[in-house]
Amino acid sequence: MKKLLALLLCLCLGASCGIAGIAEESPNASAVLPSLWEDGETHQIERKTFPLYAGSPEAPYLEDFPVYLVDGANDLAYLELRDFASFLNKTMSDTSKAEDGPITVTVDAENETVSFVQKAGGMLAFSFQEKKIVWTDFLAFMQSEDDLYMNMLRGFKTLNSEGKPQLLEIGNVRERHGSAVTLDLGKYGIPMLAQDGLYLVPAQTLAAFCLSVKGVSLYFNQQCLILTSPQEFQPNTIALAVALAAQSEIEEIMKSDLPDDEKQAKIGEITSKALQNKPTFYSMYMAGPKGERSAAMADYGWHELCLEMDSLYGLKDAHDVDSFLKYFTETGLLSGLVSSSAEEADQAIWSLAQTWLDDGHSSFYNVSYLSEKFPDETGSGFSKSGRQTLRSRLTAIRAQYPAATPGYYEVGDTAFLTLDNFSYLGMDHYAVAQTDELPRDTFGQVIRAHRQITRENSPIKNVVLDLSQNVGGATPAAIYVISWMLGDTQLSVKDTFSGAETTAAYRADVNLDRVFDEQDTLAGRGLNLYCLTSPVSFSCGNLVPWAFKAEGSVKLMGSVTGGGSCAVWPMVTAWGTSFAISGPFRLSFLKNGSYYDVDRGVEPDYVIRSFDHYYDREALTSYIDSLY
Repeated sequence: MKKLLALLLCLCLGASCGIAGIAEESPNASAVLPSLWEDGETHQIERKTFPLYAGSPEAPYLEDFPVYLVDGANDLAYLELRDFASFLNKTMSDTSKAEDGPITVTVDAENETVSFVQKAGGMLAFSFQEKKIVWTDFLAFMQSEDDLYMNMLRGFKTLNSEGKPQLLEIGNVRERHGSAVTLDLGKYGIPMLAQDGLYLVPAQTLAAFCLSVKGVSLYFNQQCLILTSPQEFQPNTIALAVALAAQSEIEEIMKSDLPDDEKQAKIGEITSKALQNKPTFYSMYMAGPKGERSAAMADYGWHELCLEMDSLYGLKDAHDVDSFLKYFTETGLLSGLVSSSAEEADQAIWSLAQTWLDDGHSSFYNVSYLSEKFPDETGSGFSKSGRQTLRSRLTAIRAQYPAATPGYYEVGDTAFLTLDNFSYLGMDHYAVAQTDELPRDTFGQVIRAHRQITRENSPIKNVVLDLSQNVGGATPAAIYVISWMLGDTQLSVKDTFSGAETTAAYRADVNLDRVFDEQDTLAGRGLNLYCLTSPVSFSCGNLVPWAFKAEGSVKLMGSVTGGGSCAVWPMVTAWGTSFAISGPFRLSFLKNGSYYDVDRGVEPDYVIRSFDHYYDREALTSYIDSLY
């Protein structure tokens, strides 16, 4: 008798095949990794419930969420698959009832298989005998029916609460769905436990491959579970939250006549009090017990990290990595990753992100709740150090030319808009459309610049977008800038994990009339359009020049850009360390129907050989005028 799992997979794929037939050999699987886990043993299983927080630390999202602890390892949480499906249904449904969600669960006890079928498409199947997890369509599984297949506007709404269009419009979309994906947990030494009618998988494995697609992770500190983005645990994000909570008091201290050292001491007291009075996910998480990782956690943690990095790191080919176990061994990181010390394991993650991957997007956010100290921050990667050194040099040069500071400036017939990052504050630009109170994000700056350039009797003949110190930021803001200069624009993305590809067309509403037309763009106005770039131009600061280069009507000036093709992918280790990598969503440009990544940067049309000449706006204007 065929397994139910194989039958369901055949129905989804329209072919006669078993679980191994979908992906006979997972391209992301390494050789079998040694593990403490022994198959065939009877394990001691303890069920506990913990509050699960999501959205706000003020009150639990779920009061009593069931977690299973195995063989006395209190720091390693397992989830029962039916509980996990109910959780997904609750978070993905418009109703409060988990049973009304989009996922149905089928259990085949005889063959030890569990399958999740999603109404919108795709299936997720678990085989406990084969130690494998299979997605028929990895990206489709966590999507609602009206989602884009790979939505690079994640978190940005193209319609307001009244259903009116705002700022960006998505036009034609070309989607190529990815192949089925198999995770061979057996090869990675990662446990799957079918015992006593329970079907248990480590919480981190489920979260890493289901929830991270939505930009969130699941934290467990032996006291509660927290569903949030690892970016919330960045030190600068935490500091900003505290500062906003105590903003008025801090402003009063800064205005006082107290000596500077007394000011700093009082500000420290105020922020500490604000952090205590206003709980955050970070403070809640770090309240967990300190100490060493259990043997089970240390063992599972490095195996799981190998699996996640092999699967989700988008620059494996560029870094010549065929196995992260081999990579960790060659770089000396493995000894820290297998240690019982949480501090040593966190130090290895810091070195991985900051020193070894060194790709501009990979970075360390914060430590595990078990750790009592932050890693030693020495030894940044050569690429990162070089980019920081050059940016400091450019900043010093620019300081000599006030007209080159970020923002809008005119010199004769040439308009300059300088953007050092792409930002979106989430505010209502339409509510203040006719005033001077537009938000100071990228959208607001473009709207102001457009009004000046297109004003009646405008003298402007040339427009220069200065991205020479732009290190990236919000993708929707970058798309808005591209569309402002080009009109119709495209963004292409390739998923290195599943092979999926998508291209979407966008238009921007720049004059805020909620109509997307030729009045919103600089294209077709007879203007000479330029973009100023340098090796500091990175991530979206690299993507925008690539879009201009591919289209051809905006000419690039300066020097080759800094690259950075993969979207930031927030991560958390099994023991709770927050960091980020260059993820599987690789920003690309589409040419002749093929996808090409933009990681190596783009060459300028007009080379400016000396950085000293970048910010002399008078000289640059004369040079541009001489080109025609």
